[in-house]
Amino acid sequence: MPRSCALPIVAISLALLCSPGQNAAAGSTASPFERILAGFDTTAPAAYRAFRRLEAGIIGSSRHGWLEVWTELNSNEMTFEVADEGGHEYVRNKILRKVLANEQQLIARRVPLHAPLVAQNYNFGDGGTTDAGLQRVILKAARKSHGVVNGALFFAPDAGYVSRIEGRLVKSPSFWVSDVDVTWTFARIGDHVLPVEMTSFGRVKMLGRSQFKMIYEYVSVDGRGAPLNARLRHQR
Repeated sequence: MPRSCALPIVAISLALLCSPGQNAAAGSTASPFERILAGFDTTAPAAYRAFRRLEAGIIGSSRHGWLEVWTELNSNEMTFEVADEGGHEYVRNKILRKVLANEQQLIARRVPLHAPLVAQNYNFGDGGTTDAGLQRVILKAARKSHGVVNGALFFAPDAGYVSRIEGRLVKSPSFWVSDVDVTWTFARIGDHVLPVEMTSFGRVKMLGRSQFKMIYEYVSVDGRGAPLNARLRHQR
């Protein structure tokens, strides 16, 4: 795959991982929703061991690859070991491994792995309740910044955490890609809310629709065992 074709997929995936911003602080008079947002932005990451599957490529073409990887996070250090892989060599070596290497660097630098849910980034609106009983909050971008979307977030009021964020990026991560739709999905595992799936679809110039997906299956969190199918426990 030519480098100019591969770079947009890296850009899409990195848009899922990082955007600079300010964290929210929970005050004594904050509403339940404000406390949920504050916790989402400020909670320290858990130590974990997880099995991940990463996929990326141009939909409907041979330019597609995947990795299955063991990952561990302790303090500000993330390590990974590839267990299996297949598909297009360039996608595997220059895109998916690049995603993991960049995540290592962001964690080492203590850079947040999501765009903070704060007024600097978003205006919030009531989106009603889903059939599954989740509260929907409309997200309208307050500024055109990397990682910020026009879309919605979902949370279970009694559970007290954000379970999903979805929308379209307001700022394209690259000249080569446009119309990028992203979804972050989270689940409560033990005392922590952790990512269980990250996906994006974008239109790459001259090539068509591209996809990125990363799925997590946690084995342990904070030294305690977690089921391999923990990612399936989240509410949709």
